[in-house]
Amino acid sequence: MANRKGVFIGAYVPNELKESLRRRAAGEHRTLSQEITRILIEAVHGKGLPPGSVDRRGNPTVPRRRSTDPPTRRRSEDLPYIPADGKKP
Repeated sequence: MANRKGVFIGAYVPNELKESLRRRAAGEHRTLSQEITRILIEAVHGKGLPPGSVDRRGNPTVPRRRSTDPPTRRRSEDLPYIPADGKKP
């Protein structure tokens, strides 16, 4: 018997559901077990990257948000910045 990582979870499902899952798995070149595992992971952890994609970001990486973008740069020949209240700095 092959070495397996994980535990066995048994469930009785209708034969039509099993065949439907098997066909879907075959269409993605996966085993039935891999397809069921993928579905369970998505159900528990949410939809991640598409199948076969690799997340190349490091764990501490936080996606940039517009509020964290630096202010626009100004050159000396540009017009001076005037705040919204109309007073010069």
